[in-house]
This record gives sequence, structure tokens and C-alpha cells, in this order.
Amino acid sequence: MSDLVPLLSGFDANERIGWSDGAEVSAAQFCAAARDLAGRLPPRRFVINLCNDRLKFALGLAAALIARQTSLLPPSGAVGALQDLQASHPESYCLADEKAAPAAGLPAIVVPPWRPAAGAFEIPSLPAGQMAYTAFTSGSTGRPQPHSSAWGSLVGAARRFGQAAGLAVGKRGSVLGTVPPQHVYGLETTVIMPLQFGAALHPGRPLLPADIAAALEELPEPRWMVTTPAHLRACAGGGASLPRLAGILCATMPLSADLAVQAETLSSAPVHEFYGSTETGVIATRRTARGQRWRTCEGIRLEQRGEETWAAGGHLVAPARLPDRIALDSATEFTLIGRPEDMVKVAGKRASLEELNRQLLGVHGVRDGVFFLPEARGAHTARLAALVVAPGCSARDLLAALRGRIDAAFLPRPLLIVDALPRNATGKVTREALLALARHAARGRRSA
Repeated sequence: MSDLVPLLSGFDANERIGWSDGAEVSAAQFCAAARDLAGRLPPRRFVINLCNDRLKFALGLAAALIARQTSLLPPSGAVGALQDLQASHPESYCLADEKAAPAAGLPAIVVPPWRPAAGAFEIPSLPAGQMAYTAFTSGSTGRPQPHSSAWGSLVGAARRFGQAAGLAVGKRGSVLGTVPPQHVYGLETTVIMPLQFGAALHPGRPLLPADIAAALEELPEPRWMVTTPAHLRACAGGGASLPRLAGILCATMPLSADLAVQAETLSSAPVHEFYGSTETGVIATRRTARGQRWRTCEGIRLEQRGEETWAAGGHLVAPARLPDRIALDSATEFTLIGRPEDMVKVAGKRASLEELNRQLLGVHGVRDGVFFLPEARGAHTARLAALVVAPGCSARDLLAALRGRIDAAFLPRPLLIVDALPRNATGKVTREALLALARHAARGRRSA
């Protein structure tokens, strides 16, 4: 990769780069607006981009890059988290669109409306080594830790995503995401990937199956969807009929082979799953419907060091330890076993929470569900608990179905039926949120 990397690739001046407020925005408009906004930004080191409109988020990111500023991706959209982030980065300010500014609870510069392009069409190029963003881990094991990425690495990751999904520069098409652009996965796939392949960005983030289907219908073909297993499961079980897609990209939590097959049948498109982390970026891919084995991205090689697995090469600046338990088939192929904390022991027997969840989701009538360890009470070994979304089902019937699927030691006590799980914008659910919902649900009578 050269020292300078262009902001866009595959676009002509009048080519549609996306939509905003129902109107088409051309590549020339986008580049002109980015340069104009960059000149209006305050002279700070960091910007917290809160734009809900995905194309305006992309505009804010581009303007910050041109102004040599780093975008901060907050670990949460909660007002308290944003206030903490701004307090820990005193040289920061917020950028928002009309919808995000009031909700954030923080003073923010609002992205101006789109205007006709003025002057010659010129695509900005940026130093590959310039810091593009700083993201933060979820903080589940402590205070969120920062991890930064240079512009060249961000573009490289987005190009790997696109190549795996079958995008080609100049092929046009469009991309819709159900994940927020403030998440690394969403940034790489729903912002940078289409900008680098000449595809148009859908500005929204539909979540309900009917809304997802309607948004996809409006997009020109070939069209790709970027999503999570939680959203795919909702589409597969929600009765919505998806239009023909060119591909589906999926990440943030494990995807089962059964769900991948359902999604491919529903969309007539391949489902590409990605493996990586905030610390490493994407390092492997697989076509889940065709097998559980992962293959590393170009240049990435793995090695086992005792019980740990390390990745090196490719886009990684230095070798990185992977957080999961992995069985290597070769330096470039592996099977994912799970995270060490995923293993639980009850009555002298061991099981994986991921596998238990897979069995739970396979029960007829279950739309969503998760096993977890309840709050400890004294010195007694806790039984597992489960929260389940299964309209029309009783806890007694669900337990009876689980007895045929898992060892009796791991049957959840209690099994609580709830209306919905407290999943975040990327489909994940924290232990704290599970415990809070379990305490609330236990006060009702929908348990066994």
C-alpha cells in the first residue's frame, strides 16, 4: 500500500455515494462537503462522531481525517459513557446530526445540510500512517481499553471484507447495515468498505425484520447486508421475505450453521462470517453454512504457544494473542472452541455456554435465549440459569425439550421467559444486563 491512500475508490463525480434524508448524494458532493466541513472543525485532536445518519457519519469521519483529527468510537452510546470519554480526552469535541445532537446530552457541532458540489471533482488522499480512529473494548473485565488504527490499516481491513464478500471496484451496488457505524465492525463494513468499492451507503440502521426487508427492497442491486447473528435470527423467525442479495456479512458473536443455512435460503445469498477483535481487526473468515473451519486472511499465520494461540503477519504490526481457545489444523486454518470463561462446571461436569446456547436456540418455539451463571449465594455451587424469548411456550415445556438435548446437570434453574433480551446495538448482551433482567423476571410467575 502506498504512503497515500484515497478516501474513495471506484466512484465517478456524479456517481451516487448514498442517500441522506431521501435524496441522492453524489461522490462530488461528498468530497466537496468533506473538505468544507474539515475547514470548519475546531482545532482539536479528537472528535466523537455521534451521527445516526450513516452517510453523515461517513462525512464527519472524512472531514476529521482531512483535518488530521482522530475519531473516537465510544464503548457505549449512554450519556454517562460519552461524558466519561470526553472527560478522559479533554482535546475532544462531539459531532452530530439533527437526530443525535439532543439525544447525546452533550454540546455538539451539527453536520450541515448537503449542498451542490462546487469546483472540480477531487478525491482527497490521506497518509496511510495517519491515526483514523481509537476504539474501546467493552470493559467487561475492567475499564475499557483504547485501541487505535491507522488509515491504511482501516482501508486494508475494509478491502479484505469486500473481497471476501464478492465486491469488486466499479461493480456499483449498495450496502445496508444493521450495526452502528460507531462500532469497529460497522465502521469497516458499512462505511469504509462501500467507499472503497464504489458501492452506495444506506443511511439508516433498520432493526425489525419488516423494516430490514423494506430497506433492502429500495436499494439497487447488487446489494449486500451487514448484520449480526441476533438480527439474522430475527429475520429468519420473523416471517419477513428478504429480496435477493449478493451477500451477507456477519460478525460480533458466534453464528450457528443452522442459522447460516436459514439465512442463505432466505436471501439466496452466501453468508460470510468474520472472526476478529477490537485489538486485531478481522483475521479470519468462513462460509458457515458449508463448514465450521476458519481460514485466516491473506498473510495472517497462527501458532500455538502452550494453551495460547498467537496471530502474526498480514496487517498486524506485532504478534497478538487471541482471547479464544482454538484448535489449529494448520497455520492458516482452525476451529474455534470458545473463550476460557465460556466453560462452566456443574456437579463435576463441564460444558460450554456457547454450546448450551446453541441447543437452547434449537428448541422449537425459541426465538432468542441465553444461559448464564446467576449471582453467587453463599458457598454453594450455582446452577445455571436461562432467559428465554419463546412466545406461547411454557417454561415446563422448554425444560422438557432441553432434557433431550443437554445433560441434566446443566438444565437451567430457573428458566425465565421474558419478552426480549437486553441486547446492545451489535447483538451482544452483558452479564450485568442479564442479572438485572433475571431479578425483574423472577418477581413474575413465568419461570420453572
